[in-house]
Amino acid sequence: MQGWTDQAELIQTAAGLSSDDTLKAMFPQVSHLIDGQLEFVPVQAGLFCSVNDFRTRGPGGDRMVLRNCVAIQIVKTASVHLNLPGHARYRHSGARITLTTYPKEVRQVRGYDAGTHVQYIGAWADPQLLIDGFGVQVDGLGEPLRSFFRGEADAPASVSMALPSRLWATLDDIFGSPHTGVLRKTYLQAKMIEMVCEVVSALNRPTEPALRPEGSLFTYRELKQIEAAAAIYMKELGAPPSVAELAMRVGLNRNKLTSGFQDVFKCSPHKYSKDVRIDWAHRLLQGGAIGVAQVAEKVGYTSASAFSRAYSEHFGFPPSRADRPG
Repeated sequence: MQGWTDQAELIQTAAGLSSDDTLKAMFPQVSHLIDGQLEFVPVQAGLFCSVNDFRTRGPGGDRMVLRNCVAIQIVKTASVHLNLPGHARYRHSGARITLTTYPKEVRQVRGYDAGTHVQYIGAWADPQLLIDGFGVQVDGLGEPLRSFFRGEADAPASVSMALPSRLWATLDDIFGSPHTGVLRKTYLQAKMIEMVCEVVSALNRPTEPALRPEGSLFTYRELKQIEAAAAIYMKELGAPPSVAELAMRVGLNRNKLTSGFQDVFKCSPHKYSKDVRIDWAHRLLQGGAIGVAQVAEKVGYTSASAFSRAYSEHFGFPPSRADRPG
């Protein structure tokens, strides 16, 4: 890694060039080491974001000069190494929100391992924007964030917290977006604002009550996580995640997730996923616009025969009779 990239210069360059040209101009030592996408997303004054979705050909990284900002980093896959003055070292990995504070002027060294698929969303936010524009409640923050937002901190610090389940869906939306051109830029800006809103909401509720609703085996937090898992199944009809992946995404262990589905929905996660896919298939077939094989593919079945069996078991008649049951 050679030289230092200035935060202000990067933001100014990204406002006038494409992401590819900005990468080559500002990070020439990194651009040849990655295959994939690194998009810079200027959202508004005081909020600058990036979408990082690439594979590393070799170990690499960058050196940044940052000033009076909060860095928000949400890693979906792999990990990012961060070295700060005073020999502080951090590794940012998945299923966490990491916030790093940069009072005054700070020099940061960031690195990536070789041969890995890196997916993460990054943002630099002006602390006053987070207070005035997003409603960060400074007095309720823990240290070291409270001191930083009050202007009392002299050294950078990094803290992390659990990733809210709704942010998993936001990450999926961002990395899976098919939009291009101006529409993509507008879409990403909206998603970045959504992301910051969720982060601020989590900051303002640092400790959700561990209380249980009367008669429930699960806390309010766990019930929210179970509901989020159900929402993922309803959203990802064509490629439902495995139970293990779903449990990781919502922050529950597999046994807790399975017992939670039994308690809330009276069935296993697998059966819940199967039922919502078959119900959606039924509605598609009733529309009459597409055939059985196409519907089977849309709801995640690799063969029309397997879909037909599942459909018949669920409704008591084959999919060919979806528009005229009985």
